[in-house]
Amino acid sequence: MMNLSPKAMRSIAEALEFRIAAYQSQLDSEELSEDEVSDVTNDSMFLESLLQDLKKALAMPVAQVF
Repeated sequence: MMNLSPKAMRSIAEALEFRIAAYQSQLDSEELSEDEVSDVTNDSMFLESLLQDLKKALAMPVAQVF
């Protein structure tokens, strides 16, 4: 397991949100085959799951190190 700083997790979460929005835009505006729609939808759902896990991890209190 990787130990990521809160700043790193926030950056990754932001990147995931951007990619999810791009997938949604692609689904909304482009003519995609059924296979492409399925692939993009599955990828988007996977990224949503990762994003939720990151948000849960960010919500957990972190011990201060001095």
